[in-house]
Amino acid sequence: MAKIKVILISLILLISFNKTYAYEIYDLIKILIDKNENSSSFKYDDLIDDLDLKNANSIYIPEIDYSYNFTNNSSSTTSTSTINSHTNSISASVNLYNGGFSQLNLLTTQTRNQAYDFLRAYQKELLIKELINGYNNLQGLILKKANQKRNIIFFEKKVQEAEILFKASRITKTDLLDFQNELIEAESLLLDYDRQIDNLMLQVNKLLDMELQDEDVNFTFSINIPEKSLKKKIFSELMNSSYGSYLKYIEKTYQPELEMGKKDLKPSVDLSYTLSDTDKFSSSVNHRRSSSISLALSVPLYDGNKDENEFDIDKYEYEKKLIQHKDLKKDMLNVYLESWNNYDFYQQKISNQKQIIDTLKLKLKGDEILYKSQKISVTRLIETNNDLNDANNILLDLNTQKKYYLMDILILNGELNKILNGLG
Repeated sequence: MAKIKVILISLILLISFNKTYAYEIYDLIKILIDKNENSSSFKYDDLIDDLDLKNANSIYIPEIDYSYNFTNNSSSTTSTSTINSHTNSISASVNLYNGGFSQLNLLTTQTRNQAYDFLRAYQKELLIKELINGYNNLQGLILKKANQKRNIIFFEKKVQEAEILFKASRITKTDLLDFQNELIEAESLLLDYDRQIDNLMLQVNKLLDMELQDEDVNFTFSINIPEKSLKKKIFSELMNSSYGSYLKYIEKTYQPELEMGKKDLKPSVDLSYTLSDTDKFSSSVNHRRSSSISLALSVPLYDGNKDENEFDIDKYEYEKKLIQHKDLKKDMLNVYLESWNNYDFYQQKISNQKQIIDTLKLKLKGDEILYKSQKISVTRLIETNNDLNDANNILLDLNTQKKYYLMDILILNGELNKILNGLG
């Protein structure tokens, strides 16, 4: 007996241990953030931007080249002579002036990199949003599954009662079959919830690069923030969000990029220096060293207006960017306002749905009494129970939809940390 008791205590401790180490939503978010920082394309985008800036910052750094040349010269008159010579050369060149385009390219690259930093921050926020939405959807499905299990218990009891009543000839065979069919349909729906949960976990695992089961995650925590802490912002405030900041900085690159299109239309000045050393220059000169320095001015005069046409194309591209950029700002504002409209709508729907559920609970209690006294049909009782079950599921869907639009609001408010900080 003592041995059995020890085994039972060990099993209880083991179960408790496993539950303690289930993943919480904040654990999953930390895993996603770490993945984005260290083992995703974002890391390499940052490295590429750093190198682009380093290359743009190489103004006035000369280009230095080394060359080696081996020459074999043979000549013959009355006798044949052969001269082998080895020439080592080093040259350096630097651009002194190109219309200020090097400095402009440096400033533009810095601004573009800042814009890309904000864009990547926004993209990381969208991935966190995707993870939280997946968590909320899974939580809703798991709660639906729990509701369905209770629904199955309800019909199991009703089937047992119906079998007793049928044997007592108090109900018809049809009534019994109706309960049995509802039980089978309830069990089938439970399987469908399992399928949906498994499919959604595949998406979450892809996002996290993990192999989790829904049993590994604690879905009891409900993600919400107080209504009073939510504030509808004006457009200028939205521009301070990560995506709004991206739009601000990327717009600053359009004009400089257009100016750099004039590069082929402007003069350029280059300074170059060459030093060469030959060990056997000729039959009479054993060693020769020479050096040269040159200043080159290049002025484009005519190429059939090709460069002018290219610049006109750049101007049209610039005008297109301005129009597209204006649309992006409008899209951001529209997404924000639509999210608020939908959020307020689902808030009201949730309030109404709770009242519907309260009414259906009362109705189900009344119908059970009426059914037992044979004043209503079995169909009426089944319909009321199913209506209540459906109403509970609708409430779960409404809450999930509300949270979906809440995430959009928080991201464009620049307040995603309100949720992240509240998760532990």
